[in-house]
Amino acid sequence: MAVEPVTCELLTLNTRSTDFVATGGGTLNNLVATTPADGWEISPPSGETMGERLILRLIADATGDTAVVKAGDRYPAQRADLGDMNVVLAASDVRYIAIETSRFLQNDGKIIVTCTDAGTILLAMMLPKTG
Repeated sequence: MAVEPVTCELLTLNTRSTDFVATGGGTLNNLVATTPADGWEISPPSGETMGERLILRLIADATGDTAVVKAGDRYPAQRADLGDMNVVLAASDVRYIAIETSRFLQNDGKIIVTCTDAGTILLAMMLPKTG
């Protein structure tokens, strides 16, 4: 499997975010899966850890897709026994998913997502800490 590295975009409070275009082509985010079974390895932004603030945007092409958020390793993913999560995308579908790291976090601090079809786009965003 050819895994694409993705670095989360850290959103900021009360400020306009980066422009997230609907098409792929980012350098470390907003990436297209180029061949079936390709996946993404999502890392937190610099200086951050992967907490319960991760949101994924998945965009399917005209053929649809199934994205799979892979179950994490034990430790630290205490709920890894719940297994992988499948997200079925219809043709040209867009889905936003809040990720529970206690289920999907790998022991190296990353989240892994795979897909079954080429052309799907993934964007990873992290909400800022408040207070």
